[in-house]
Amino acid sequence: MAEPERLRVCHLCATTLDTHYFANLGGGLAANGMSLFGASLTAPEAPAWLSRLPEHDYLFLDAASRAAYPAAIVRLARWLRRHRMDVLQTHLFDAGLVGLAAARLARVPLAILTRHHTDEMWIAGTRVHIAGDRLMARWADRVVVLSHAVRTHMVEREGAPADKIDVIYQGFDFQSLSASDDDRRRVRTEFGLDGYFVIGCVARFFKTKGHVYLLEAARQLVDEIPNLRVLLLGGGDRSGIEEMIRANGLEGRVIFGGYRSDVPACMRAMDVVVHPSLTEAFCQTVIEALAAESPLVATDVAAASEVVSDGVNGLLVPPADSGAIVMAVRRLHADPVLARRMVAAGKRSVAERFTIDRMVAAQIDCYRRWLAPAAAKANAA
Repeated sequence: MAEPERLRVCHLCATTLDTHYFANLGGGLAANGMSLFGASLTAPEAPAWLSRLPEHDYLFLDAASRAAYPAAIVRLARWLRRHRMDVLQTHLFDAGLVGLAAARLARVPLAILTRHHTDEMWIAGTRVHIAGDRLMARWADRVVVLSHAVRTHMVEREGAPADKIDVIYQGFDFQSLSASDDDRRRVRTEFGLDGYFVIGCVARFFKTKGHVYLLEAARQLVDEIPNLRVLLLGGGDRSGIEEMIRANGLEGRVIFGGYRSDVPACMRAMDVVVHPSLTEAFCQTVIEALAAESPLVATDVAAASEVVSDGVNGLLVPPADSGAIVMAVRRLHADPVLARRMVAAGKRSVAERFTIDRMVAAQIDCYRRWLAPAAAKANAA
């Protein structure tokens, strides 16, 4: 096993490692003397942040279907063994299945499962998914979760051992998440929103994201806010959303923004960001809205209450409750002084608590605390 200051760490994701989360975490680990490696089931190219590191390697497993998983497990195990990997950390459900099996074959000292969801499998998954979550939590040496809400769910509903789960909040580059009044004016001009009261949502089009409740709320709000517009950012199948728009009589009031590289600017252009999700692991969108200085209404699911103090830096509403969204938006529309006060408190609160340095330090602490016991267990097996 390598010395702690030169640990060889691989992050395996089911999709791409080319995200801010991995760039911030991986870059921070490398800056603290660790050798970083990456692997993906489906992304052929190494992310730019990994390619810039002095010592690295990347493995594309080409395993988009589960029929390819047995071969991927064997190939990954050989690669991990060749690189004498100290730690394998997996991200997303399918990467957990492949990665934990490969880690056992390769006798990697520390295999970590990272859970990026809370009860999504209970809402939209199958019994196989639920059973898989339970199995992987027991199979892994350690589990990293992004909020206390995820840990509570795993312990209370899935029966996971509480003493093997570490909570590590995601860290953010708040400079990249900031937006200005000029950004607000630019985006509103681009979408033809000048003179309108804009409520917006940033989420992929999937049933657990709660768009139906946002649109039902918009239908109720148009009578008292005639200049209301709804800006939706995100991708996926729009057909269900378009049907909801017709059902609520909102034709001409909803703008689809698609995927954007300037999400903070788009959030700043919204008079209220509404996050109506039914399930989350960490509520990244909530952090982004507060960092962009946007008034926020969010459903009180998962980690939302770990980020938002209701009435202080945002408003929390029950999930699946369009009437509660109506009341919250109405309150912010009628009281711009309250909205401005929450905006100021919101940016300050997240910038202090959710830093990259804190995330990286917590992850390194997890590696160092648990690597020796895991290695001893593996050697005894």
